[in-house]
Amino acid sequence: MRHRHDITTIAACLLLLTQFGCGGGETSPAQSAGTNIDGKLDGAPADSQTKSSPTGTITQVSQTGPALNSPAGVIQTASLERDRLDMDDLDNDDKSLADEEVKIEELKPGSPEWSVREITRLRVQALPKTENVDELKKARAERNKKIIQLAMEVVKQTHADQEKQRLFTVCISHLLDAHLQLALQGDQESIDALYDHSESLFKRDPNSPSAADAGFTVAKFANTSAQRFAMQEPRWIEEFVKQTRLFASRFPKETIRAPQLLQAAAETSQLYGLNQQALDCCIDLESKFPKSKEAEQVTGLTRRLRLKGQPLQLAGETIEGGFVSIDDYKGSVVLVVFWSTTARPFIEQLPQLQTLSQKYRKYGFEIVGVNLDEEEPAIDAFQEKTSLDWRQIFYSARDKRGWNNPAAVYYGVRTVPMLMLVDHTGVTEIVTSNASDLEEPLRALLRKKTAAANVK
Repeated sequence: MRHRHDITTIAACLLLLTQFGCGGGETSPAQSAGTNIDGKLDGAPADSQTKSSPTGTITQVSQTGPALNSPAGVIQTASLERDRLDMDDLDNDDKSLADEEVKIEELKPGSPEWSVREITRLRVQALPKTENVDELKKARAERNKKIIQLAMEVVKQTHADQEKQRLFTVCISHLLDAHLQLALQGDQESIDALYDHSESLFKRDPNSPSAADAGFTVAKFANTSAQRFAMQEPRWIEEFVKQTRLFASRFPKETIRAPQLLQAAAETSQLYGLNQQALDCCIDLESKFPKSKEAEQVTGLTRRLRLKGQPLQLAGETIEGGFVSIDDYKGSVVLVVFWSTTARPFIEQLPQLQTLSQKYRKYGFEIVGVNLDEEEPAIDAFQEKTSLDWRQIFYSARDKRGWNNPAAVYYGVRTVPMLMLVDHTGVTEIVTSNASDLEEPLRALLRKKTAAANVK
């Protein structure tokens, strides 16, 4: 297949540079970096944990996985924004090629400069005026394939020329971006190409902007795939975590993108119950980028992920104007519920929580709510409608409501419901977002409580 051959040709050129430098050498690309039966570059094991892309072709799924639910019910996602360089700026003067007074016909067709100008033209070219989604997808795919072809030609022409390294870097950015768009449409060759380029560029020069861009693009691809397909294919969350931690390890100077990735990976992992992966990302973030705002923001999440087996710290104002503390419930098994009146996942699980309360309260089971609404009347109306009779932590000061509730901040709660089950001594047994996880450990804690009482 010509497309796959072109991909491995570029990778071969890059690996050749790794071994012999920009000056080249007598060994041919075929000798220094061929392809094995799986189409992977020689020089790395076929089952390499850092290079291989996830197996299988992505299937387009319209339904997205669960996201972070705000108290107002607004959907947020654990995504990230790429801090882009100006990919058209070739001479570092803050002007793009489109701003220069050079006409296409003045450039030699086939030259690197001409190819870059063609890429720029393709990127700003309007898509067909149609409401047919398939036609638009086809047009985008065709445009990206043309960009890839032009960019690969420039890479071949410039990779060994120090004077043209800016052109090389720009076209690598175009190449990665085009492959990313195709990969997100399910193109397996582009998925493979992203992983191939990431490894090849890192081996060529691990300190280059292109190597960092390639590593980030792979992580971004895994991030987007995790958001879209995690419900059907949880492996994408693990792949996102793996590529994020790899990026943070390889590029410690990436003090903006790496912390963003680690925070997003931590939040996504805990959202799907992968608490160890979430904790690993938090630890990486706090150890590698301790001065970042993201490290500060995951302090609460780290505390919550380490909460099992630890005493729960909880106290605050009640909606009635009083004060409640977890210490008030010593001797009882307590469920702390972080909730809001408009969060659909909480509303859907509320009947289960009320059933547990009715079934086990006589055995020494209590529930304490931490409400994350902004307005008190909404809570009153909800309680009246649902016969909710838990004591609620809710602050009179407006700056301590919603996500700013001190308890939510302290434990990094960014999705509701968040459920914390505590034994009769105040030690946390389980932290979950799923009410279905509660009954069995609740029964065990009540038996433990009864046994302790009998001993006395």
